[in-house]
Amino acid sequence: MKKTAIWSILLALGQLNSTSRAQSQEDIAKQFVGMWRLASNPQRLVDGTTREGSNSVGYAFFDANAGHMCFLSMNPNRPQWKSEAAPTPEEGLSAIRGFGAYCATIEIHAKEGFMVRHYEINQTPNAVGRPTKRWYSFQGTDRMSLRVDASELNRPVADSTFVWERVVK
Repeated sequence: MKKTAIWSILLALGQLNSTSRAQSQEDIAKQFVGMWRLASNPQRLVDGTTREGSNSVGYAFFDANAGHMCFLSMNPNRPQWKSEAAPTPEEGLSAIRGFGAYCATIEIHAKEGFMVRHYEINQTPNAVGRPTKRWYSFQGTDRMSLRVDASELNRPVADSTFVWERVVK
């Protein structure tokens, strides 16, 4: 009888724990939902110096379930084309290098504090289908940070974080 009672209690506690985890997952997803404006992209380089990422104007959009997102960014200092109708190859390449865009499905791992994005659309053809990881944190309801996983960084960047502010009406 004691064993049955103990097992019943453990089973009930296990169900409560999984329910709270599912709720936590849902709560995290709700925090992402909406439109976000890029506030900053601080980067730490391997030599210890810091800089701001070049594509400093950006928006991220998360759907109502935070299961999909899209992202656009640009370097506001891209050179203007001499002829809008016929850019030179150098001007065209500069425009492409100074612009970022993708759409992805998202898996939120609330317990661990990261999301995995699976690109469906990406300006870089080789990235389509590739999963990428971002470590998230929320600072209140209208600010969040997404840190690029270390395995995805290219030298000389040692750390890169995107700081976002919620766009509110």
